[in-house]
Amino acid sequence: MARAAVPLIAGLAVAAAAFLLLTAGGGSAPPAASAPDAPAGRAVFARMGCGGCHTLAAAGAHGEIGPDLDARLPSHTAASLRAQILDPAQSGGFATMPTDFGKRMSRAELDALVAFLLDSAR
Repeated sequence: MARAAVPLIAGLAVAAAAFLLLTAGGGSAPPAASAPDAPAGRAVFARMGCGGCHTLAAAGAHGEIGPDLDARLPSHTAASLRAQILDPAQSGGFATMPTDFGKRMSRAELDALVAFLLDSAR
């Protein structure tokens, strides 16, 4: 079990580093920096049930209730996406999106999800 946790922990560390680079530097991390995190972010997307509402090709999701993320993600930054996920009503987002994601996932999971979503928009 401990051996299986090592790749997940490494992926989450990369996501945190990518997030810090994106928010602190104002630029974007190179694709290679976020690629190792894709499985962790994809797993959070699946576990949170995002694909039940949203369409996202990178996750094989075809939800029809929420906005099509393939169309919406290119206009987001890490900060705007984080705000959208944590407080959708305050950020002018989708009214029926759950408002408890900040309680249901850790900061590392949120970082991994944001990195995965931004990477899928490229």
